[in-house]
Amino acid sequence: MTTLRIHGYLVSTWTRTACMTCVEKGVAYELVPVARGSADHAVMHPFGRMPVLEHDGNFITEGLAITSYVDEAFDGPALQPTDVDGRARMREWLSRCADYMFRDVVLRIPRRRTPTEEELATARAVLERIDALVGLEPFLVGASVTLADLYLAPQVSNAREKAPELLASLDALNGWFARIA
Repeated sequence: MTTLRIHGYLVSTWTRTACMTCVEKGVAYELVPVARGSADHAVMHPFGRMPVLEHDGNFITEGLAITSYVDEAFDGPALQPTDVDGRARMREWLSRCADYMFRDVVLRIPRRRTPTEEELATARAVLERIDALVGLEPFLVGASVTLADLYLAPQVSNAREKAPELLASLDALNGWFARIA
């Protein structure tokens, strides 16, 4: 079997999620820098986004398709619950990450300048809601790691890198992050 190739950069939370999915599954992968916006990139992804998964000559785009593919195509621990309620709870987390966390935390908090008070307030409001949703279980959807954890972890890490003060006193979220890190 050929090694998976993940085209992207680790600054991308979605690329981190794809890499973490491979690690959790025990699947070897190669991280390949992509010339973002190049003609080669456009061939791999029609919207010029990352990551792009390459396997056996096929390209798979979009985080959910990539992580589901890795989980379902390879042996290793299942990263999706087997019961319908668990899968629904996992998908709720995936949506929260793709919508609110990515838009209002990852994209809103700048990397190359000091964030404004408005940017910080918007991100903090989302993080407080996320904190309130983290339960008492070891991981977001139960006793084992799921794709939900692998989606949220890079986004929380991104906030820690750019504005660590946003996570102050968010005990449930910080406790979960300590378990997943």
